[in-house]
Amino acid sequence: MEQKLRLRTGLLIILSGFLFNCTPAFPQDDTLPDTLTLNQDEVEGLFDREETLDISIKFDITEYMRKKPDEYMDAVITFYNDVDDSVSYNIRLRSRGERRREVCAFPPLRLNFKNTNTIYDDIDSMTNIKMVTHCNLPGAYDGYVLKEYILYKMYNLVTDYSFRVRLLRVNYIDTGKKGRFYRKYGFLIEPMDLLEKRLNVMELENIPLRYNSMVPDMLDRMAIFQYMIGNTDWQLITYHNMKIVKKIDEQQGIPVPYDFDYSGFINASYAVPHEMFPIKDVRQRFFMGPCRPDSVYRKILQEFKDNKENFYAIKDNCELLNDRTARYVNNYLDGFFNLLEKDRLIDIFLLECVDR
Repeated sequence: MEQKLRLRTGLLIILSGFLFNCTPAFPQDDTLPDTLTLNQDEVEGLFDREETLDISIKFDITEYMRKKPDEYMDAVITFYNDVDDSVSYNIRLRSRGERRREVCAFPPLRLNFKNTNTIYDDIDSMTNIKMVTHCNLPGAYDGYVLKEYILYKMYNLVTDYSFRVRLLRVNYIDTGKKGRFYRKYGFLIEPMDLLEKRLNVMELENIPLRYNSMVPDMLDRMAIFQYMIGNTDWQLITYHNMKIVKKIDEQQGIPVPYDFDYSGFINASYAVPHEMFPIKDVRQRFFMGPCRPDSVYRKILQEFKDNKENFYAIKDNCELLNDRTARYVNNYLDGFFNLLEKDRLIDIFLLECVDR
């Protein structure tokens, strides 16, 4: 297995603050400047930078929250490079996420940049860019967004075969109610087309899957990561919250998970475990990976142990978390690593693993 498939050690310790910086790109008050011309020489791919990106989205928010439409709505998005440097585009957007449409007053967005040449070459004319939003207005929901963003960054550490994300501070402007605007956090998820191009892989869709259809160590890393964060809201066989890719010259697939909002790490107020699992609360962990010999589990767990400080560094570098949320996240990670240090995880995995 080539090096980039393995959990990467020491990246954040060596380069913390450069690889991950969960802070605003520049200070803001309650208003954003009028649109000017963005300095194109200073712009890279949207997913190539780590700092928080300030944007505004102007559309009929009143109608959106009332209907949560499957149909596209017109909108204007503005990217701010600094306080007096910005550019706007006409786009279309709609709601996404079957479950989140049920539980969220403001469900996540799907952005359509079709026929739009932006300053970011990596999203030009993209028709399917997922945007994770705040779901509801209370401040706790900003914490959910930030914690889910952190989980994507943590999985980026586990493997390159993962979705990149870009944190946003969004100024929402409601054209349906004059004078109504508010600011929330969100993040964009790398489109599948970009991931395929970046990793030279192809997506597998609508084919029968079993655990033995996957590259074994990639499946094991994913399953152990899901256990670490307390997430049971995924299924390989049904492609639930899971994309499957494969390298062009190989037969076995590689799982690429997404949507972690039902994890115990986030502990969203609306999250409940599926009745098929013997747990009553999403904060309880349950292992859903395949059964393996002790030595296989031990090898992957050693990688997580070696990178313990890196996982904590990702959380620590996100200065936007309030103290209560930061303590919860720290304690939740402690729960996993305490079991790891006491060498109790392998027994748990062997008890709960899936033999298929």
